[in-house]
Amino acid sequence: RIQLWCRARPPTSTEPLFISPSTNAAAARLDMASSALNASEAQPDVEKEPLISDKDQKPTTLSGIQKALLGGEDHDEWDCTQYQMDNLTTWTAFLLTKGAAFDKPGTWRCMACAITVSICMAIYTQIGIYGVSISKIDLFVHRLSTFLNVFVGFLLGFFLSSSMLRWYSCTNAFLQLLDSVRSMQMQMIALGVDRVRREMLSRYGILSAWLLHLSLSAQQGGAESRESESAQLEKTWMWLEQARPNLVLPEEKRRLLRHQECYALLWTWVASLVGRMAQDGEIPPMASPTYGRILEIVEAAYGSIRDVRSLQKVRPPFVYVHTLAVLVHVNHILNAISFGLVVGMTTQAAMGKAERNLRSDLPRLVSSLFMAFCMSMVAPFLYLALLDVCVCISQPFTYVEGKIPALKFIRNLEEDIVNAAVMADNT
Repeated sequence: RIQLWCRARPPTSTEPLFISPSTNAAAARLDMASSALNASEAQPDVEKEPLISDKDQKPTTLSGIQKALLGGEDHDEWDCTQYQMDNLTTWTAFLLTKGAAFDKPGTWRCMACAITVSICMAIYTQIGIYGVSISKIDLFVHRLSTFLNVFVGFLLGFFLSSSMLRWYSCTNAFLQLLDSVRSMQMQMIALGVDRVRREMLSRYGILSAWLLHLSLSAQQGGAESRESESAQLEKTWMWLEQARPNLVLPEEKRRLLRHQECYALLWTWVASLVGRMAQDGEIPPMASPTYGRILEIVEAAYGSIRDVRSLQKVRPPFVYVHTLAVLVHVNHILNAISFGLVVGMTTQAAMGKAERNLRSDLPRLVSSLFMAFCMSMVAPFLYLALLDVCVCISQPFTYVEGKIPALKFIRNLEEDIVNAAVMADNT
């Protein structure tokens, strides 16, 4: 019984238990595997997670740049680049008058003066010219109607080509300024710069675009506007307060009001801030290629401002534009005189006051009257309208008919900056 009881008795805690080394290592590996499994379950794989998930979405709060763009009155202006091209290929183009060259009162006043000159010449022909042969009349009218026509059309073609080149160059320079703001924000996001710094750089870029647009628009009216530079600067800041009152801080406004070209000074602030960030270690140091790339963005922005300002303020030489305008008006006057002569001689033939051979050529005179109206009244009127088109296009920020859609470009920039900021904060 004692032997059976000893065999059936379980070992006590004081009795040693022998565990082989292989069993101990297997147990350790099992514990490590279980802990790794638990860790992977607690922290999911980042590479398999979506770029934007609902659980990682931060609360929708207004950022600094969004607050700066809030408020103000968004005024709409007529966009000369928004039209249907299909309507211009049909006769519907005659019904489109808004923004057209034929909607100018000055053009129609010149036309009214030409008609007055033609009427006066017709009356003078009735009173003072009798018995002139039809061949001499045709020769005289032909010489007057064809004088300067080809030369004026040639010069107007050159002026229109140079004006369109200036318009497209100014538009491209303004778009390059806006692209510099986007590129600066993209660089700061890629380098992981603090949100406050990023928003400050973006705000300075948007403020520069607004000030450039409003300062050039304040000169609307061209030479007729005799306002001083200080008055134009006050008007610019008044418009900015109405459009974006939160875009500039009071201390910044006080410093910028001292300078006429404050839109260019803002990029000096940007360059200074970038240098401070490089010294503080927020971006790569000055000796790195990344810092050189950031300075290239600043230089491109300043260069685009210089191009826009020069294309707007540096006009074509006065002697060239004045001579061309005088030639157009002289051509219009001479053609009006020739048309008045034809009207007078046709009236003489119709009333029987002319010679017998002139009365026999009445059908020919009537047909010549229609041709003279087309060549002596319609063609000079088109030349005058073309001159007005050239003047409007050569000043991209002055006249509404040829103004570049800068306001639409700035609003698109603001939307892109806000969307990029939201995307950077939630990815």
